[in-house]
Amino acid sequence: MIPASKALRPLAAAAALTLAAAPALALDWTANEVQLLHSNRFREPGNPNRVAKTTVTLQHASGYSLGRNFAFVDMLKSDNRERNLSGQPESPTEFYGEAYTTLSLSKLSGTGLGFGPFKDFGLTAGINAGHKNSQLRSRPLAYLAGVTLDFAVPRGFFNIDVLAYRDHSCLAGISSCPNYRGTQQITPSWSIPFSVGGIDAEFAGFADFIGSRGAGTARQVLAQPQLRVDIGKPMGTPGKIYAGIEYQYWRNKFGTDGLNESHPQLLLLMKF
Repeated sequence: MIPASKALRPLAAAAALTLAAAPALALDWTANEVQLLHSNRFREPGNPNRVAKTTVTLQHASGYSLGRNFAFVDMLKSDNRERNLSGQPESPTEFYGEAYTTLSLSKLSGTGLGFGPFKDFGLTAGINAGHKNSQLRSRPLAYLAGVTLDFAVPRGFFNIDVLAYRDHSCLAGISSCPNYRGTQQITPSWSIPFSVGGIDAEFAGFADFIGSRGAGTARQVLAQPQLRVDIGKPMGTPGKIYAGIEYQYWRNKFGTDGLNESHPQLLLLMKF
């Protein structure tokens, strides 16, 4: 079995390079958060059961003189409604993360390139990697590169990534590493703060639209919008502790035709 630490080395290296992209690590701003989520309606390939999972997410974003970075790592723990290849219960742990860096064309050129609805344009590269200690031992691994469109919004941000996507994922438990073809991923992402009746909140999230990778895969849509309410504000710590709901919609999960998820997750979040 490949240890999770070894399986995530490509992601750790990418995250380090992401941070090192800023000259002398001179970060202009940073935003970090830890999220706790739970739902009992996950789906897995070949398993008729709904599976409960608890997820802990560590997320980082930062900006520097030439652009910005983004990275997260999920740790997911399943209950024993997961099934191995023999149909027997198992309760695996998963690690999954992504790391991206975006170079601002306005900052690179020294000229503001925004116009109309566009605030800026960027060049983006990233890596997705993970490991699951189930019998199949899935090892997702993908490389991405392309352009990012930053839109001008009154508060928060709204971006769209248009990326080439190359998948090198394997199922180590059955020595299966399909020869996937290249495809594309289009990802809008956003975080919009707002206030209603003295209550501060945020509408945040993303949606991935991923093309077919061949080898019997279907096109995927994965969306995770979140509604977060600032519950720390009444306790004198505004902008630090949030509670709310994340809604997960995944059509053709992992590219498996007909494997769909649509369910809410309870969300607790701390910013630091």
